[in-house]
Amino acid sequence: MSETKERAMILAMTTVGGDEEAQKLASELVSRRLAACASIAPNISSVYWWKGAIETSGERLVTIKTTREKIAAIEEFFKRNHPYELPELIFIECKASADYEAWVKESLIG
Repeated sequence: MSETKERAMILAMTTVGGDEEAQKLASELVSRRLAACASIAPNISSVYWWKGAIETSGERLVTIKTTREKIAAIEEFFKRNHPYELPELIFIECKASADYEAWVKESLIG
């Protein structure tokens, strides 16, 4: 396996409607060791198609730092715990500094 693949980590993203929902989701992901860190960006505006119409809503962006091995568990967690009927869940494979990536992996062991 190449060094790039060995060191690849996952950045996952989702949105929720409010601060309380974002905090609850982030806290649960970290406490269950599905995420090493979940950052919440307040006050984003989303414009999207939903059920045949263009919708606009204020949301919170939750950015989740994790590993490939946690993807299936995060998807299952979202099915049961995300407040949206169809939650946004995007996984991006990325490369972080070796020290940060080591911290992410260490944080997910439990």
